[in-house]
Amino acid sequence: MFNRFILPGLIIASLLLQACATAPKEINTQRIDSNHYQLSKHYQLPKTYQEHRDQQQLFTSDDGLQMAYTDHGAGETLVLIHGVPTSSWMYRKMIPTLQEKYRVITVDLIGYGSSDKPSQSIHYQHTAQAKRISQLMDSLKIENYSLLFHDMGGLVAWNLLAENLASIDNLIVLNTIVRKEGFIHPKFNNKFITRIMTDAFSNQFTSAVTLRKTFSNMGLGSHALTEKECRGYVIPMQEGSNHALFNFYTDLNDNLYEKLEQNQFLFERFNGNTLVLWGEKDQVLTTQQIPFLQTHLNIPNKNIHIFSDNAHFLAEEIPDRLNQKINQFLN
Repeated sequence: MFNRFILPGLIIASLLLQACATAPKEINTQRIDSNHYQLSKHYQLPKTYQEHRDQQQLFTSDDGLQMAYTDHGAGETLVLIHGVPTSSWMYRKMIPTLQEKYRVITVDLIGYGSSDKPSQSIHYQHTAQAKRISQLMDSLKIENYSLLFHDMGGLVAWNLLAENLASIDNLIVLNTIVRKEGFIHPKFNNKFITRIMTDAFSNQFTSAVTLRKTFSNMGLGSHALTEKECRGYVIPMQEGSNHALFNFYTDLNDNLYEKLEQNQFLFERFNGNTLVLWGEKDQVLTTQQIPFLQTHLNIPNKNIHIFSDNAHFLAEEIPDRLNQKINQFLN
């Protein structure tokens, strides 16, 4: 999630200093290959974004858009939803372990990752994103599942919960958007400025440095991602994610926050269990988000884990510790 205004001059000047270079042109945008990744029941930790993409499948939703997803393992179904400016690539380090006990499904929301990236704003409504996931679950004949979500993925998850309350068994919350209080969000009041900043994520000359700066501002230092790992974020951004980002930032308004406050009534109807995994050093989605969840979802203290040395991108920082907590929670 982009939370600093980066001057265009700084972007250009920093390009030569970034280890995360422009995405390789040989990337296969067809996504689905008939290779050993595609045919395997087990997700293999990818060395490149292409290897992750090769393990994805495509689902066509009722509105005609193609949504990419991975589906590996067996057992209780666990659906992972990403935030911004990421994709299912963020969960690549968690899937290999989780699939040993669960059927793990990760989705690329429309506008992100390997999914379609239309320009029309109507496709990016959180209700629309949630409906596509519901349609995917129906197509896979999955009646019940647990949700794990991060960042903006929470906005999609809350809509999924509202529409499929009886189908969702558990919630696993990673530094996500709960309400206005404790959300130190970017304030782009001018749509022209917002367009410039979101276009910087997709522009071939500025996407790498913009993403690097964003990750750094959110507590993931430049040393934390290798060049190939960073390309896993840059490549899909350069394919047109600026449309989704623009709509995300321009939707951060009072109407959204009022709707989020109404979630207290939804939460109180949820009969499942909730696990909260939160990086304390997150300066955008702070721990002030947690009390609302704990009160209205009736979460016991034992199910709230705050990692004092970590920030926003826990799936990149401490994937093994997250998996351990998830296994303890679901077993």
